[in-house]
Amino acid sequence: MSRVVLPRYDGGRRAMVGAGGGGVLALLATLVGGWGAPREAAHGYLFAFAWWLSLCLGALLILAAFHASRARWPTVLRRPLEIMAACGPLFAVFFVPVALAMPQLFPWVSPPADLGAHGLHLLAHKRPYLNVPFFLARAVLYFLVWGVVGGALWRWSVRQDAEAGISERGIHLTQHQRRLSAGTLPLVVLCLSFACLDWLMSLEPLWQSTVYALSVGCGGVVAALATVAILAAGGRGPGEFGALMGPRHFRRLGTLLLAFLCLWAYCGFSQFMLIWIASLPEEVTWYRARLDGGWLPVAVLLALGHFAVPFFLLLSRRIKEHPRSLAWVSAWLLLMRVVDVYWLVLPALHPGRASFHWTSVTAWLGLGGLSVAVVLWLARGGYTVPVRDPFLLHSLRVPEQ
Repeated sequence: MSRVVLPRYDGGRRAMVGAGGGGVLALLATLVGGWGAPREAAHGYLFAFAWWLSLCLGALLILAAFHASRARWPTVLRRPLEIMAACGPLFAVFFVPVALAMPQLFPWVSPPADLGAHGLHLLAHKRPYLNVPFFLARAVLYFLVWGVVGGALWRWSVRQDAEAGISERGIHLTQHQRRLSAGTLPLVVLCLSFACLDWLMSLEPLWQSTVYALSVGCGGVVAALATVAILAAGGRGPGEFGALMGPRHFRRLGTLLLAFLCLWAYCGFSQFMLIWIASLPEEVTWYRARLDGGWLPVAVLLALGHFAVPFFLLLSRRIKEHPRSLAWVSAWLLLMRVVDVYWLVLPALHPGRASFHWTSVTAWLGLGGLSVAVVLWLARGGYTVPVRDPFLLHSLRVPEQ
């Protein structure tokens, strides 16, 4: 195991400062844009917040699933998932502008008269759930759960690295991670489900879908796995993250990516099919807002670019085993994920009319820059793999399947 101790991340200081400084400047530009167009800036910020948070929660979900299922082969690729999952407290800070902009984002805060008598009647029935104090209290609970679970998994893994070897204490730390993940994974999923309902679905509070949160969650897992694939393919040098990963690791990573991509597409198609068959006025309005007025090409792009094209590419074993090819597919999926979240959020601002405001870009760059800076700060000086995990050797010798 002594050779495994080599991969330690000691760089990134300049990138960390650059990303953090650029993020602050981009958020200041978003704030300036919000003075002239508050609703556009608020929705743009929510889009950026949802996209970057989905990386954190997608990493937490897949990391907890690895531990709960006692999977051994992903040990070598677990460290970036741990760091991303530990960023929950950062997004609690990022949520503050969302809370401040609630009147600009959520119609249920101050219901407009143009909802009609029936719409106002429905909102009145939802008032015990959709009210500002309860909304904020739930948000505190969500971030508390995500922060505690993600932070504990990361801290225990890093603490395990400090052991002199494969010790009894290190084995206990692995057991702690597995038990915590198995016990809290349902709670993490429930918090994600209700957060999707609160922060995204309630943008249009008269509409509801039982599969919506599952679709968003699968999209987050796809984004997290794609990020890991890009980091692994880009860090193949000595002492870098992907140095210990071989073709079999990339093939399994690509297979996981394909599985969650199919699940995301299945959820989206099921939701569309059931709403189309039922053709109820209170349900079809959500899709009318995302298919009319210039949004239809975006929906077609998602169907082809987010599913059809990467689906057939990831069927190829050669592409999945080739790091650079898998990284290109993953980068494309991350781009399509940006389009997907934008398509979920922005039509609520101007239903049936495609719109774009530059604050969406600055908000995305701002939150992204600060998120990257925090990730680099957490990674700095640490090992790129869990070097004292008792199953690392098994992961390095992952069998052919």
